[in-house]
Amino acid sequence: MTEHFPQAEILSQGEEVVSGSVVDTNAAWLAQELVGLGFDVTRHTIVGDRLGDLAGLLSEIADRADCCVCTGGLGPTVDDLTAAAVAQAFGLPLRLDDEAWRAIQAWYASRNSVAPETNRKQALLPAGSQRLDNRWGTAPGFALAHGRCRFYFLPGVPMEMREIFGAEVRPRLTQRFAFRPPRSIVLRTVGVGESMLQARMDQVSLPVNAELGFCVVGPEVHVKLRLPTEIDLTAVEALLRNIRGALGDGVFSIDGLGDEGGDLATVIGRMLSRRNASLAIAETVSAGQLAHLCAGLTGLRECRVYPDTEAMTRALALDTFDSAVSGAAAAAQRLREQTGADYVLVQFESAGLHLALLTPTGLFGFDRPLEREPYRRHLIAAAFTLDKLRRHLASLG
Repeated sequence: MTEHFPQAEILSQGEEVVSGSVVDTNAAWLAQELVGLGFDVTRHTIVGDRLGDLAGLLSEIADRADCCVCTGGLGPTVDDLTAAAVAQAFGLPLRLDDEAWRAIQAWYASRNSVAPETNRKQALLPAGSQRLDNRWGTAPGFALAHGRCRFYFLPGVPMEMREIFGAEVRPRLTQRFAFRPPRSIVLRTVGVGESMLQARMDQVSLPVNAELGFCVVGPEVHVKLRLPTEIDLTAVEALLRNIRGALGDGVFSIDGLGDEGGDLATVIGRMLSRRNASLAIAETVSAGQLAHLCAGLTGLRECRVYPDTEAMTRALALDTFDSAVSGAAAAAQRLREQTGADYVLVQFESAGLHLALLTPTGLFGFDRPLEREPYRRHLIAAAFTLDKLRRHLASLG
């Protein structure tokens, strides 16, 4: 029997979002929140500052979704049209909410200022709607039901949107809907492409009604599973053993099952912590990506970023060397002398990337060609570097 989850949509309003001038981080955050509650998020729509378009979309959504969270268009200026669009779409007059207007005036007064008359517009709410108080800014949100859908209108300012969602919207959703959230699991992989992962997953028998998806996130490829609510933990663990067997050691963590998830740096931090071990890195190829990924990593003594290999050899006062292998080895030894780290990673660029990994038991070297496009070259080099350390630590048991 197919499970049915309440359907939710996200509607983002604003010409700056449509044009790409502003990246819509609100929608990504809301989608995660709604899916986590147990919604099936079916659409994310962006519309500009056009009253007719916005009103038309609201009418459509009212007939097809159980819930819609809308962001933006609640400001005091002429291009803030959300309340007017709701009034037009659903035939609801706008009325001054005295409490909302007092809150706006108090917000300005607390900053030794007087609320401009233009801000009165923000207190005009559709008749019959419920005010969603905004203690973090001037624009109140509001909620109403029309057709089959419950709408929640929130400011576009990310901090205000998130705070109001947590304080006002989430409690209403959990009270209104009988959620049975599916079990969502993400297997994080590195070094294996989507098509290869798909081919390997074809060998795995999934439960009825399980949903499978793939997503590229930076250097990682995520294998996403959405499992029926009735599947028990023992069955999930058995399924994941089969999947890991099919996907191989490219899987480095699993989100959604215990506390062993996280990105490469997080996983390596746990591995180092278990061994009470430390790490030092000399980065020459990935242009600071390693330093970014490793910020806050448990056990990291130092991550030095050099513009190129020549700058690193000068800074470490290395003698002349006859190859990338010997140069990287010398750099790793020098960095250990200076930092006292148990593990040392050194990137060395020659015809490609040569990576030196100095461990308590010996020195290992790895090579790979470099990507042509700069951003991918930096990202893949950083992931390759961390993954070699991850695989080595995993081999120790």
